[in-house]
Amino acid sequence: MGTFSNQVIINNDIKGVKTYVMPTGAKDVITISGSILGGSIHCADKNSKLAALVATMLDKGTVKKDKYEISETLESVGAELNFSSTRHHTHFTGFCLNNDLDTLLSLLAEQLMTPSFSNDELSTLKSRICGNLERDKEDTKKIAMTHFLRRLFPKHHPNYRDTIDESINLVNKITTKDLFAFHKQRYGRGSIKIAAAGDINPEEFNELIIGPLGAWEKKETIIPPIKEKAKDPKESNETINVPDKTSSDLYIGQSIGIDSEHKDYYALMLGVYILGGNFSARLMQTVRDKQGLTYGIGSSISGVSFGADGYWSIWGTFAPDILKKGIKATKEQIDLWFNKGVTGDELSAKKTTINGSYKVSLDSTAGLAGKILSNAEHGRKITYLDKYPKIIENISLSEVNNAIKKHINPNKLYIVSAGTP
Repeated sequence: MGTFSNQVIINNDIKGVKTYVMPTGAKDVITISGSILGGSIHCADKNSKLAALVATMLDKGTVKKDKYEISETLESVGAELNFSSTRHHTHFTGFCLNNDLDTLLSLLAEQLMTPSFSNDELSTLKSRICGNLERDKEDTKKIAMTHFLRRLFPKHHPNYRDTIDESINLVNKITTKDLFAFHKQRYGRGSIKIAAAGDINPEEFNELIIGPLGAWEKKETIIPPIKEKAKDPKESNETINVPDKTSSDLYIGQSIGIDSEHKDYYALMLGVYILGGNFSARLMQTVRDKQGLTYGIGSSISGVSFGADGYWSIWGTFAPDILKKGIKATKEQIDLWFNKGVTGDELSAKKTTINGSYKVSLDSTAGLAGKILSNAEHGRKITYLDKYPKIIENISLSEVNNAIKKHINPNKLYIVSAGTP
C-alpha cells in the first residue's frame, strides 16, 4: 500500500456524486478539484464552443446572486472558486480555509445548479472572446498548431481544430437559450467527481457537498465513442504567410495511432521526452545550444486521453532567414534518434526527471487534488497514483527504442511553419 491508497477516502453514497478526500498535514488549508462530463466533445454536433461558454458563465451570476455578490462572498473569507472547460469535462477548482468550507461548497453548488446566464454578461463575454480570437490571427504558434492538427485529424476527431474565423462564427451564434439548453441537458448528478485535500474531515466534507448536490437531477452522461481515427501519416510541407513577423513558428510531427492506455505509450513517451522534453533534451542541446538556431524547441506526445489516438510533435521558433536551416537540423536529430535510438544514460536521467517532477507536483494540496481527480476521470484505481513512479522506472531501453521504431516514421512527417517568409 502507498500514500494514496492509505490516505484517500472514497465515497459514493449518493449515486452520481463520487468524492475522494485526502486529509494531509497542511494546517487550515483545503483545496478541491472536481469535474462534470460536459466538454466540447458533448456539443460538437451543434456548436463546439458552447461548453466553454457555459463553464465561463458559471461565475457571472446565479438566480440568487449576481457576479459582484459572488465575488464579495469569496473575498470575505479569502477563498477562490474557478471554472473551466476541456474537450470532455467542465472543471471547477476551489481553495479555502477549513472554517469556511461550508461557504465555499454552498456557493459551488449554487453556481453549478442555478446559473442565471444573463444576456448582458453573455454579450460581454462573447465580445472579449472574439477580440482575443482576432488577436490570435497574429499568433504564429497558434496558427501553425491549428493547421498541423487539421492536417493530421478528420473534422469529427477530438484532436481536430477549427480555424480562427470558424471559432469566431461559432461563438457569435451562441445565445442564452443555447446556454440553458446545454446546462439542462448535461449538468446534474451522474458524472460528478470531486477530490479534496488538506486539513479536512472526510465525513464533514461529504455531508456539506452531497447535501445540496443530492437533490440535483440525475443525468446519464458518458464520453461519446470516437467514430473517426487519425489520418495516415503522409509526408507534406506547408508554409502559412503571416505578414510582418520577425520569427516563424514550426511544427513537425505525425499521428501515432495509440492512446495513453496502449502498452507502448509510456515507452514512446519516454523516447519523445529524451528527444525534446526539457532543457537537457537532445533538441535543446543541439539545435539551440550547439547550433544557435533557435531560442526554443521541444517535443511531446499529445491528444491521447480518453481513447483518442494522438500525435507526437516538435515545436520550434526560428528567424525567417534560417528557417530552412532549422528544419534541416531538426530532421537530422529526428533521423539520428530514430536510427540510433536513445542511450541507457539518457533513459536513466529522464526517468529521474519525470519521477522527480511527479513527486514535486504532490507537494501542495492543489497538486494532490488535481492528480486524484485526473486519475478518477480516467477510470483508474487510486493505487495507480502510488504505482506510477515504478511504472516509469520499469520501462526498459529496448522497449523505448522498439516503440520509437514501431510508432514513428521519419519519412512521413508533416511540416508546417507560420510567419513571414
